[in-house]
Parts: sequence; structure tokens; C-alpha cells
Amino acid sequence: MSALFFAVLSEAKPWLTKLEAKPISHSGKFRIFQKDNHYIIISGTGKLSMALAVSEFAHTLSKPERNQMKVWNLGIAGSGRSEHKLGDFFWINKISDVSSSKDFYPDRILNSNFKKETNLKTFDRPVTKEKQRDRFISLNSEELENLNLVDMEGSGFFEAASLYFPLENIAVGKLVSDHLEGKFCQAEDVETMMAKTMEGLFEEWTRPLPWVNADSIETVDWPLVESFIQNLRLTETMRHDLKKSVRFFRLRHPNSQLPFPEESDKINLKSKTDLKNYFDQWRETLHV
Repeated sequence: MSALFFAVLSEAKPWLTKLEAKPISHSGKFRIFQKDNHYIIISGTGKLSMALAVSEFAHTLSKPERNQMKVWNLGIAGSGRSEHKLGDFFWINKISDVSSSKDFYPDRILNSNFKKETNLKTFDRPVTKEKQRDRFISLNSEELENLNLVDMEGSGFFEAASLYFPLENIAVGKLVSDHLEGKFCQAEDVETMMAKTMEGLFEEWTRPLPWVNADSIETVDWPLVESFIQNLRLTETMRHDLKKSVRFFRLRHPNSQLPFPEESDKINLKSKTDLKNYFDQWRETLHV
């Protein structure tokens, strides 16, 4: 099961054609296209529209479906780096929302055909390095110095998606469409660049998540872990991180016994710091 979010139709069009997806009838605001168990959603520009589209789509799914859903946001982004060529594709490993100063950290994509990674800043309006452009935010040389990619949807997508889907199911990828010249991209140019990128990504997107079919994690490993931690006051975040580590271990060691800390060490956990150290050391053993 896969869901792919785009801001505009020109970004989505090559994928819609390749997938042969058809629009579905529903009572919501946003356009949703489907073929089998794959979905493409077009939100419109801006992080608020993107966040609302993610929320609307998530509410069409059951919780088990969300847990099995691969959820991506792909689209164009401006680049502040002259070495970034038009059409270059990057996975995003950090998203910074400029207006709220919030940072988000998507998981890395393993075994992708595309190896480049960088960070992304999400602005409320289009960005340019030129001065006095209507509808654009003009940045000076100092503001541009540490700027890699910019867009208007990334933070809204990731913040909303993380409320409904497991973090390890979520990814953001952007291709370079301009160098902040203060001009809007032509739809046909966006379609051409996205079509070229799609050829290397389509199979990756439609491929099931590797842990969806790893039944031993849900039916064997995790019940054992829950039994072990039942008297430990782990936060929801700690439990989530631990489950990710268990998946990491099982995918790399399918036939090995899951490592556990010494049961007797639990008696020495007197403070939150003790628990955190105990927890971190356990996770380290799962990442060997």
C-alpha cells in the first residue's frame, strides 16, 4: 500500500499516467486518485493545504491500513546552490519550518536508486535571491549562505503525516526546479523533470514496505518485548523508537535471537536517567 502526495497537477501527472490511476468519488475537498492499493493525492500549494490533504486521506483508512501504508511527498524545490543541477533529486533528511522554527527529521531511504540527501526549508511564500519581486520572499546573501532546498509544503506534509502514520513509513523527496530566480516554473518543464525522475522511483514507491511482511516482528518479537518492558515506565516515544530498533535488527538478522538486557538490571533503575541509559544501551545492541 502506497500513498504519494503532490502539491500541483504538473508534479503528479507523469505518475498518474504511469500508474493509470483514476479519481475516486469521496466527500472530501482534495483530489484522490487510485489504482489497486496505490493512491496519489493532490493538495494544492502551501503547507496548510498539504497538511489538510494528509489528514483527510488518513481518515479514509483504518489504523492497520495506515501502519502498512508507505507515505511519500515528492515535488519540486528551489535551490540556493549553484552546484545543484536542474532535475537533480534529493531525499530530505531534515525539514525546517521557517515561520515556526520547528525541525523535522525524516528517516533515511535505504537501498534507493537515488543516493543524494540534503535538508529542506519550508517557507510560507515562494523564495527568490532577487530583490523586490511581487509574491516572493527576497533573501539576502547571508540568508542564502546555508540554504540548500526550499519549498512550501514539506513541513506541513511531515508534521501531519507523523500524526497518522509510523515515522519509518514516511519519506520526502524533492527535485531541483530552479535557482531562486524569482520566476514560476512552467508546467511542461515540471512534468518533464518529474517524468525523468519517476522512472527510477516508481518501482521503489510501489514496492511493499519491508517490515509489512515481517510477521515475526508483530507476532513473535514485539509480544516478547512488551512482556519484558511491562514494568518499565517507557514513554510512547521510547516505545516507538524501540519498535523501530527491533525492526532494524530483524530485517538484518532474520534468524537470530532478539537480544535483551539482563532482567536483573531492572532493579537498579532508580531514576529517569537510569532508565534512559538502560534503554539506549539496549537499542545499541539492536543496531549491530
